[in-house]
Amino acid sequence: MSAQQLLDRVLTLVCNTFDSYSAVLFLPGPESEGVRLVAGFSLGQLAPVGTSLVPGQGLAGFILREQKPLLVSNVDQRRSGTGYYPKGQGTDIKAFLGVPLPDIPGVLCVDSKKAYGFTEKDQKILSEFAQLAAELHKAFSGLDACRDELRISPCLRQLTLLPRLHPKWKTYLAKLLELCVEATGFETAFLAVLGAGSRSFLVEGAAGPLLSQGQGKGNTYPVSGGMIGWVLKHGSQALSSDSTSGARLFGAQVNSPAFESVICQPVSFSRRTRAVLVLASQNPQPQGETVKDFARTVADQLALFLENLHLKARLSNRA
Repeated sequence: MSAQQLLDRVLTLVCNTFDSYSAVLFLPGPESEGVRLVAGFSLGQLAPVGTSLVPGQGLAGFILREQKPLLVSNVDQRRSGTGYYPKGQGTDIKAFLGVPLPDIPGVLCVDSKKAYGFTEKDQKILSEFAQLAAELHKAFSGLDACRDELRISPCLRQLTLLPRLHPKWKTYLAKLLELCVEATGFETAFLAVLGAGSRSFLVEGAAGPLLSQGQGKGNTYPVSGGMIGWVLKHGSQALSSDSTSGARLFGAQVNSPAFESVICQPVSFSRRTRAVLVLASQNPQPQGETVKDFARTVADQLALFLENLHLKARLSNRA
């Protein structure tokens, strides 16, 4: 049974235990601020898995900010919603109960269409489920880290051999991007290269499924919007792990694919950021320190290869 299947089973049990309308679990995502919806069970429609929750957003966000349980016997929808229903949904929720997860950022919530549907005794029981959810998260996080190490370690050795085995740029880039897909589990890897004038970038090389129809190699995109443009301008790694990742990758003006997980790593040489290594997946992927460090190592190797090409070109021009 996978981690997701186990969490789904736990949420179903929570919902049945309290005879609730919905039960939702928020756990830490790869980004520093907020948490994301990782599992839920409902008789209605919840926000999609991966949706972010920031402190203070609805009743669930209040728990995240204050780090204390909240029992609302008669919810006033005019003042605050739950924080985990799509717009127009969950407006008939009458009772709410939620608790923070111990030792890690996170929230476990249940709700009901019946006013006064939960008691203080229910709060103690829900806290036990929250303890279980926190322990499961820690256990699976450890397993994810071990899995990443086992998958990435052999790829690191291959990475150092690529320049000697494939001295031509296009072949080198293609093999390197294939190695990124193999090492990280992300479905797509490509290089976004800053164009002349620094106002646009183009996609060079792509491993795994190509971008959405009409996109890909040869097309140019403005630096003014999207995660890639931000990384080119600021030279810092950017991560995203929710249902809006694809929409933020190229900017609002581009119809991007539905990527759930994205890592954008700057590639810098000659004292400026000249490209961005992009790892993207349409399925949620762990973005632990091992994967992020691998992205940095690949970017360093890319920068070294490109700087050598640049130096060779200058020497050739002088000859």
